[in-house]
Amino acid sequence: MSPRRESAVVLEMPTSFETFDAVKEKPILREKLSSAEIEALLRPDLSDMAPEPAPPPPTKVADRAIPDFDTPAPMIQRTDVPEDALRVAARLSLALRQGCGLRAAATVKAVSEGTFASALVSPSADAGQAIACFAAPNGEIVAMLSLSAELANALIESACGGKAGAYTPRELTPVDAALLEGLVRPLGAGISSSLSFSRIETDAGFAAALARPGATDVIDLDIRFEQSRMSARLILACDDLFETDPVPAKAQGAVRETPVHVPSSAPVTAVLTARIASLSVPLSRLTDLKAGSTLLLGLPADQPVELLSGGRNGPVAAEAQIGRKGAHMALRITKRGPALR
Repeated sequence: MSPRRESAVVLEMPTSFETFDAVKEKPILREKLSSAEIEALLRPDLSDMAPEPAPPPPTKVADRAIPDFDTPAPMIQRTDVPEDALRVAARLSLALRQGCGLRAAATVKAVSEGTFASALVSPSADAGQAIACFAAPNGEIVAMLSLSAELANALIESACGGKAGAYTPRELTPVDAALLEGLVRPLGAGISSSLSFSRIETDAGFAAALARPGATDVIDLDIRFEQSRMSARLILACDDLFETDPVPAKAQGAVRETPVHVPSSAPVTAVLTARIASLSVPLSRLTDLKAGSTLLLGLPADQPVELLSGGRNGPVAAEAQIGRKGAHMALRITKRGPALR
């Protein structure tokens, strides 16, 4: 307390105080309060009062890095070569000879598992790479054949009556792409009877965006043509929907009906809702929310996101992993749901 305030308090206080002496049976006169007594009156000791409970510290949540979908996941190499891969290579060799006029033979070098993005986007992709896209009867692109620059040039040279020789990789011109569209068109039926040619792409990232999401089987091929050895990569969707026979077959006098997908002429739009989790919050907790507050969802950090078809109460169309692609949030499909089966 400042001296000025203390003097003001002293002046306002009475100059004499009476207390009673029980022994002498008469009042005891006092002059004025001391500074310590004035301080005690103005600032009482409240140490015996129970302190208010401190608020609980905020829950610390460890940050988890969001995967970048621009960087494709690595492929998983298989140690065995399945018979299906050898069968596809044999059909591709016949298609190259009979449909493309290139007397070449395709052999399997390696088989791995991955995605269209991981199989197409690679640092070793050269400037003359051509990607042939093939679609299933429902219109989805489920197979791609990545042709190396040497193989694409060999196809063009053979079709034009020349002889494939030394070749310097270069960007494919529109004329080259148009020629390749006509040359690789028969390869789709050679791989599978229900595959149809869709397009030729030279941008691997754009081609990966056109393909159906999901796991793929990747077959690395060695194409032998005369004295040259060229490479190609065949990418097939794991759930081979294009292996079904679209033509009804007769067996023992009966007709076996096979459903055929007829594309609709009118565009159809589906509304997908991404659902992470549901959370019940007390109203008192809700009113205390501010920047920096943490709400725990009670789910593992790697829990997949559910994509619902038709609104928040619709069936599960797919499961996905949340991440980013460039400056936008993105969802990578990891599993097809009951609504798409």
